Amino acid sequence: MKIFLDTPDLSVVEQWLPHGIVDGVTTNPTLLKKSGIEDWTGTVAALARRIAPRDLSVQVSGVDHDDMVSQAKMLASRGENIVIKVPVISPDGQPHLDVMTTLREYGIPVNATVCLSAGQALAAAKAGARYASLLWGRIGDEGGSPERVVADVTGLLRRHGLATRLLVGSVRAPADITRALTAGADAVTVPPALLGRWLDHRYARATVRDFQADAGVKYE
Repeated sequence: MKIFLDTPDLSVVEQWLPHGIVDGVTTNPTLLKKSGIEDWTGTVAALARRIAPRDLSVQVSGVDHDDMVSQAKMLASRGENIVIKVPVISPDGQPHLDVMTTLREYGIPVNATVCLSAGQALAAAKAGARYASLLWGRIGDEGGSPERVVADVTGLLRRHGLATRLLVGSVRAPADITRALTAGADAVTVPPALLGRWLDHRYARATVRDFQADAGVKYE
């Protein structure tokens, strides 16, 4: 079971690392845009150094095979623990599996992202991806059962001896994290605020406060 932190913010990563719960970090262009980061290659290098040897997933934004491969090679050069996120399919429906197989030949690990079906995740596994990222919330938005897809994919990966790990993203509530892991996900990537909510519980707080009061500890 692995928990990845879904953020490009190094200061937030620094806050979570001492807790021993973060096994890696994932980013994407939307998170980078929201964070206002302009020097994203510098940010990638700094993040990779700080979390090493944990994996850092960074997404390419190219539109064709050569552009994506070139960008992936540049990003991978920023750290030995960098994993390149490649969308499993393009906006016009063209698969990017050829990008994944090329990167595999270069020895660059791949995180196949935006998987919304078992077929997409399994195809990415055949193409040699280290991770297949399944978007939990978006599967549910379309009326599907993310639990069923996770269970199907992990079962087939194990049955056929494929080394790809299933990484669940797009979790939107604390319960989604537990549900994804229960369904068999190898890893879940979680926004920092949601990870905090997963660990919190108002009754746990109240119980600790009672213990502290009985021990003579006073709160301001």
